Amino acid sequence: MQILMFAKQKGGVGASTLAREIGVLAAAEGKRVAFVDLDPQASLSKWWNRRTANATETPNPALAAVAPDQLLSVLTRIRQAGAADLVIIDVPPSVHGFMLGVMRTADFILVPVRPTSDDFEALPDIVGMIEQSRCPYAFVVTQAQTGRKIRAVDEAIPILARQGRVACVIRFRTAFPSAAAAAMTATEYEPGGKAAEEVRGLWDFVAVELRKQQAAEAQPALQAAS
Repeated sequence: MQILMFAKQKGGVGASTLAREIGVLAAAEGKRVAFVDLDPQASLSKWWNRRTANATETPNPALAAVAPDQLLSVLTRIRQAGAADLVIIDVPPSVHGFMLGVMRTADFILVPVRPTSDDFEALPDIVGMIEQSRCPYAFVVTQAQTGRKIRAVDEAIPILARQGRVACVIRFRTAFPSAAAAAMTATEYEPGGKAAEEVRGLWDFVAVELRKQQAAEAQPALQAAS
């Protein structure tokens, strides 16, 4: 089982949107996915509830209802039961102490950030905590405007690159809110659209990083067996 975490210090950066997009793409590739929604706004949970309201089969992705102080024990049970291949955790916008423990369980962390000065100024604390956890991470530029305001994205990438890797840019596309209203993802709602293309690019990036972590974890066992 691997764990992907979405970390942020500011709300409204699109973390819940990306979590469900990634989860559905991973499930479509045959992975058993479980969402963990720790954000008090519960956007991911509400979307999942709408999506599964009339489900006749066990949904994939699934949703694990977890209190923050029970997360580590629940993750242990999921791992021991072999109930999921990928757990995706959406956390509140915070650097609360419990977040460090969550980060230490993760295999990879994505940090969504809008290309604004307010968002950049909020990054040091959350990045410092991630680096303390020693979990690999990357930024995702989110809600980037198209057209004339594209300059903000061009300026954002080198700023973020000085602090860490930038996975990709996800622009503001109407397919995201339209899909959410229909309890779908952009890749389902408009498979050939730009939003779907960008999200698939993000999933490709994440999948590579997760495979790297899996290989790194397997190496000591292979050495011990040889």
